[in-house]
Amino acid sequence: MKYTPQQQTIIKEMKEYLKSMRSLKRERFHLLEEYKEEPAPHSPRFDEPKGQSISQITRFNDYMQKRELLQMRIQLFDQILDQFMLITFLLPARQRCILEVYMEAMTYEEMLTLLNEKYFISTSTYKRELPEICLGLSQYIDYHKKPSLEEINKQYLKNIQSLKDDR
Repeated sequence: MKYTPQQQTIIKEMKEYLKSMRSLKRERFHLLEEYKEEPAPHSPRFDEPKGQSISQITRFNDYMQKRELLQMRIQLFDQILDQFMLITFLLPARQRCILEVYMEAMTYEEMLTLLNEKYFISTSTYKRELPEICLGLSQYIDYHKKPSLEEINKQYLKNIQSLKDDR
């Protein structure tokens, strides 16, 4: 399908927006993996001086504090991703499926394979639908303001600072 130059610009910017959302989704995944890590109270830490050991209570407190901070950070990612996913419900089902697989797949080849095997969406259909998805979402999203990891980190630091101020 032929698109006007203005539509092509919107499609390009929306693709960049989708890439940033995908990177946020991946970062959230890695944070969840770190959150789910099991503590190893008996293993030494690199910052311990030789011959001295930190008590298990101190290690447990450190572990719990780390989990609380990770949970705060994950919640920031969830807010942005949930807001985006709510907007995707305004799209047709096939386009939502494409976006869902796009957000979850690790590689381009994996995405195309999943689309084909799970939803019976061919590569040509994906390539044809992607610009339509971008144009459809552009009506509801401020695609000029891409969410970024830096913004989330700034908000996270503000939240930590407000916790320190409250204590």
